[in-house]
Amino acid sequence: MKRTIKVEGFIYNEKKDEILAVRKRDLTWGFPGGRVDQDETMEEALIRKVKQQTSIEVAVSSLLYCKERRTAWEHVCIFVFRAKPVGGFTLPQNDESVFRVKWLGVPLADDLLPEETASLHFLLNAAGAEYEHCNEFPAK
Repeated sequence: MKRTIKVEGFIYNEKKDEILAVRKRDLTWGFPGGRVDQDETMEEALIRKVKQQTSIEVAVSSLLYCKERRTAWEHVCIFVFRAKPVGGFTLPQNDESVFRVKWLGVPLADDLLPEETASLHFLLNAAGAEYEHCNEFPAK
């Protein structure tokens, strides 16, 4: 059975009225993110994937929740982190891995995101858990 770790970023603006979302190639909406490579931490993977998919630099602040899916052929763990844009406000620009990137109003995002995504109201108000990692390998 193949095991995969994925990360997603719950990213919102300062007023907490817009969420950064990506429209994937299968035309579903979700949070930016993706698979964690073998030689990187979850934080490094999230920063890389958000930058790659949206052109926005982020800082990871806390772990919000984990989703797990197991079938006969795969086992996928998805960790959802709160992340904040760093630097000035940037208009998102998508790369070829996603169809579209957009800041969505919370009510619209709540309608467009998959049902298995935790409530945006919960995510906006959740304290989250501290995320700590020990990287014993030298930085690239």
